[in-house]
Amino acid sequence: MSEANYLEVPGDTGVPYESLFRQANEEFRNLVQSLSDGSKPEIKTKPIKPRPGFCVKLKDTSTGAKLFINVCHTPELPEPRDIDDEELIHILESEDPTSYRVPLSLGLPHEEVDKSGGQCMAYDVIINEAFFRKVSSNELFKTFLITVALDGIEDKYGVNPDRETYVVLKNRPYVGAMPDHCIQDRKGPLISELPMSKSASTAGCDGAASNEGAADSSGRNPAAWRGSAKLDLTRHSLPGQRDTLVARFSLPGVSSGSSLALDMGEDRVRLISEQPKYSFDFYLPFLIDEDSVVAEFNTKHQVLMITVPLQPPES
Repeated sequence: MSEANYLEVPGDTGVPYESLFRQANEEFRNLVQSLSDGSKPEIKTKPIKPRPGFCVKLKDTSTGAKLFINVCHTPELPEPRDIDDEELIHILESEDPTSYRVPLSLGLPHEEVDKSGGQCMAYDVIINEAFFRKVSSNELFKTFLITVALDGIEDKYGVNPDRETYVVLKNRPYVGAMPDHCIQDRKGPLISELPMSKSASTAGCDGAASNEGAADSSGRNPAAWRGSAKLDLTRHSLPGQRDTLVARFSLPGVSSGSSLALDMGEDRVRLISEQPKYSFDFYLPFLIDEDSVVAEFNTKHQVLMITVPLQPPES
């Protein structure tokens, strides 16, 4: 088994945790791409024709330039989990706000001309059609979506959107000429949730018996729980790339990754924390590349995220 080193992620209060998670997700994609075999087939895409929804006008704080965010919608993208206002607020205020994710596509920036004849940049953000209808009639979800969209263009294109003075245009659903858009044509889901093995175990702060193979009360992703600790396992798949396992441990009370002991073998994961006392020990239904483990601990949210590519199946 190999020992993993930890990269501490500082708790920057000025950066939304949703943004941190998307940055990590992008790094996971880059990791998988760098590990992929050059002989693998190219990723297939398909064209889509999204419909304009609404437009957000704002400025780049570093340059003063105008920016426009065109929120569009299509039935071709998956719909996020249906939740109400109360659950969204609860999730955003929780220790693990990344548990609610919105599938979206960020289009390439396109240069446009505003009403005064000045040059500006426009960015297309595409979401599911049904989710757009919900956003259109719910100010809480609209504000949440705009925040996620601003995080997205900031992370991907390096702009600095002014989050305090943006305006949703009333009579202009789209700025500019819509370019062609394509999305990946996947035969299966990008992220599949994995059930815990019956041999998985966790022990809470009281050191009581393990809670084996438990699922949460909502019936969604089966996860290992004990006390307030939580583990989620997901398998990330990209066409023509090696699949990647992502394990997210929520560890309330753990202040530093240096206090954790992580041991990963070909098909086994063990994680121990002495203070507070947490322990995870479970087997995986597939083999992993234990020499390529990446582990990051977020000190603000007390979440350990592990990503590791899977071994290719034997031919």
